[in-house]
Amino acid sequence: MPKDHSALIAALAPAMHDAGALIERIKAAGLTHSDKADASPVTQADTQAEALLEAAIRAADPDAVIVGEEAVAAGIMPDPCGRFWLIDPLDGTRDFIAGRSDYSVNIGLVEAGVPVLGLVLHPPTNTLWAGARGLGAWVERDGMRTAIRTRAMPPAPRIVTSHSHLDERTKAWVATIPDAIITPSGSSLKFCLLAEGLADLYPRFGPTSEWDTAAADAILRAAGGLTLGPDATHFPYAKPGYRNGAFLAIADPACPLRLV
Repeated sequence: MPKDHSALIAALAPAMHDAGALIERIKAAGLTHSDKADASPVTQADTQAEALLEAAIRAADPDAVIVGEEAVAAGIMPDPCGRFWLIDPLDGTRDFIAGRSDYSVNIGLVEAGVPVLGLVLHPPTNTLWAGARGLGAWVERDGMRTAIRTRAMPPAPRIVTSHSHLDERTKAWVATIPDAIITPSGSSLKFCLLAEGLADLYPRFGPTSEWDTAAADAILRAAGGLTLGPDATHFPYAKPGYRNGAFLAIADPACPLRLV
């Protein structure tokens, strides 16, 4: 039987820190990168961190179905099922290569199409966010764990947008929000800002994959927020090819804003 969510987080948190330390060592030694078939970049940090994280999940959950970004790029993609893990070993690879600090390590668990558990690590600061359905969410900095919760929508909402994927549709949508404060950010850390009560909205129109979002989305939901698709229903997982369409992450569930 799989461990409960609390035990899984406890078992996987050390591997998250190990993956972050590995990534920082590789960065310090000097990066090289290549392009995958979809023209997205990959480094040795991506592949080595994914191998570390996959081993940790299999140790904690031996019967796990695991969908890893780099494994999928190599042609290994299990069919979507009722319960599976998603790994993005280095979300924000472009920022990582460019020398920016907005990149993250991500593990998410999906059950019945819903992200129910997530861990997100920011390697440069060794900050870990975690959360699970029924357990709430928290952030751990310098060994100190603090519970986190989303905030009510303020009069001037803070909207987080992508550094490297800010398209015209997103700009147009943001322009419709009076008095909005725009904060560029990278990787899945945008969800974490909402979960921690530091931002309010994250609109995304461009394509992503489920491994890009599941971990941080689970944390946001555990912290009191939600993620909606364009039809204003809860954003689902276990989609064909694990491909995401447009979504809007919202800190305050009472917020009436939608993508349309």
